[in-house]
Amino acid sequence: MSMQNRTNDSMMSSPKIIHIGLWKIKKDVSPIAITDVDKQVKSFKTRIPGIELAHAGPLEMFNFPQEIVDAFGISPDATFLARGYNHCLFIVFENKNYRIAYDTSKPHLDLSPMMMPLIEDGMNGVLTVDFCLPRM
Repeated sequence: MSMQNRTNDSMMSSPKIIHIGLWKIKKDVSPIAITDVDKQVKSFKTRIPGIELAHAGPLEMFNFPQEIVDAFGISPDATFLARGYNHCLFIVFENKNYRIAYDTSKPHLDLSPMMMPLIEDGMNGVLTVDFCLPRM
């Protein structure tokens, strides 16, 4: 097997990377500004190599079912679980090399000046995590 084929096989079998960013968007931010950030994120799929899915939008919260409320003696309001985060970025990368390259890609770097004025308490209002999704 040639070196090129081994490299391609390795890329195909390496795990996908899921990148999640949680943001605490300020309460008084213009809906248009939020929509612009969401559109920028969604455009990553066609503008940054190795991205299979890119989405951003508000978090959805659902009340606890009555059985949980009764069992734990809690309020049905589950919003406390989000710890103040109210918006999410979700990106699926083909592999870790594309995830690493994303950090310095122009579209990603262009997002920061759009996004940061919307975030409560600067970088303290941002939480990001990555994890591997094995290929099936």
